[in-house]
Amino acid sequence: MEQVAQAVVLAAGRGERLHPLTTLRPKVMLPIANKPILQYVLEALAANGVQDILIVVGYGKEQVQDTFGSGENFGVHIRYFVQAQQLGTASALAAVRGHTQKRFLLLSGDTMIAPETIQPLLEAEGDSILVTEQGSPDLYGLVVARDGRVVQILEKPGVQVSHWVNTGNYLLHDHVFPYLEEEVDLTTSLQHLVEDGRTLQMCTTDAMWLDANYPWDLLRLNSAALGKITLSVKGECEEGVVIKGPVQVGKGSIIRAHSYLVGPVVIGSGTEIGPYVCVFPGSSIGDNVVVAPFTQIRNSIIDDSVHIGPHSGLTNGIIAEGCTFSSGFHARGGPLSRPVNGSQIEVQAGAVIAEYVEAGHDVVLKPGVLIGKGAKISDCKLIADDIPEDALVL
Repeated sequence: MEQVAQAVVLAAGRGERLHPLTTLRPKVMLPIANKPILQYVLEALAANGVQDILIVVGYGKEQVQDTFGSGENFGVHIRYFVQAQQLGTASALAAVRGHTQKRFLLLSGDTMIAPETIQPLLEAEGDSILVTEQGSPDLYGLVVARDGRVVQILEKPGVQVSHWVNTGNYLLHDHVFPYLEEEVDLTTSLQHLVEDGRTLQMCTTDAMWLDANYPWDLLRLNSAALGKITLSVKGECEEGVVIKGPVQVGKGSIIRAHSYLVGPVVIGSGTEIGPYVCVFPGSSIGDNVVVAPFTQIRNSIIDDSVHIGPHSGLTNGIIAEGCTFSSGFHARGGPLSRPVNGSQIEVQAGAVIAEYVEAGHDVVLKPGVLIGKGAKISDCKLIADDIPEDALVL
């Protein structure tokens, strides 16, 4: 059978559970190792020779379109379709009705995959759903199959009725579109397809498939992406700089004297680190960032245009674009309990800070604190509770 040549990528949702990081951008545009999550999906498609891409956008559509454009820079050709209201995945797929080929891939734009992840779908013939054995029944849909054929798709059942988790990636034919009418969720539409006697095959993958349901999950994705990098220093390193392991430093960046970098670490372009700064494994630092002297960064994500003052520390933290922190800023990491679907889970996490937050001197954030975009925190504050957006902490 002829190879699948087209993919529909769903990228219209906001990602409510990732608040406050999705206040100003959709989930698909959150940075992982200095690349949007959606870019990993496009790169996986390009690596498999699938170049005709239909992206369904909605919330934050301008950011997606401005970043990926025609797709030329990513080895694909992109057309955009707008889901005016984010009513669900069935509605999103319906936005491309009449524009797909007879058979096409349908991929979720907000999960991180590798090229080999989707290869089982490319080798399939009939309608197929890609499943994996990783994932919780509280967070993901489960697939019940018999002899490789899907019997039932259950959305977040809460009990382990199956070990097969729905990855949200499919090979479909255009006969699926009538099943989308008057439905919200694609899984409900596919269940109707199965009940009509059509075959929905189950394809399995053990390759990378990573989803972020909550902000602290982004650190896990970041670590996985960094695990694939190699040493590449395109910027300048001053005297006494020590680099160990896989570290990438972008063009125009400068690592000042006696700084210490232990990979895997990614540093973007136009960034200034040090002197006497330590950056430890699992950290990604974006473009045009300043990390002032005598500061330590551990297992953290720092987005573009962030300024961190001297004698500061960040552990297991996430800082969005445009934040400014004065000297003595510390965001600690550690164990904490967070509610998930009515139960408590234990995670290792630090602070999560949205865009354009400002903090004065000697501000300390306890593990797990969420700081909304545009908040301003005055000097010498210990923050133990979440801060809403645009708040002023005196």
